[in-house]
Amino acid sequence: MIISMKDNNDKSVIKKVTGVTNVLMKTKALIKVSDIDVVWSRFENKEELITALDDHIEKLRSQDFAKLWNLIVLFAPTGSLQEISISSGWSTEYLALASEFDIAINELKQVI
Repeated sequence: MIISMKDNNDKSVIKKVTGVTNVLMKTKALIKVSDIDVVWSRFENKEELITALDDHIEKLRSQDFAKLWNLIVLFAPTGSLQEISISSGWSTEYLALASEFDIAINELKQVI
């Protein structure tokens, strides 16, 4: 079977999107099992944060990268997720997720 360059590129994008969405799903799972304090974030409550992560996952899976910068800011140092993790007692876990996110998002940016 011959794979065109476009097909190969599409597969590469899908693979990189999966890397980012996996990190988002791990983050969401951690948030779901935690009592979180959102006071230093832009979110009103846990549900709003989970909805935002779900929206990012959906957009990435449909290869809509228009809000990619918003996602990057969410994971940025002193961004909402870091602030929530510090005030909620899981900053060590967040740092591991943020490192994983940085790698995955940089790999995605190279193929889009």
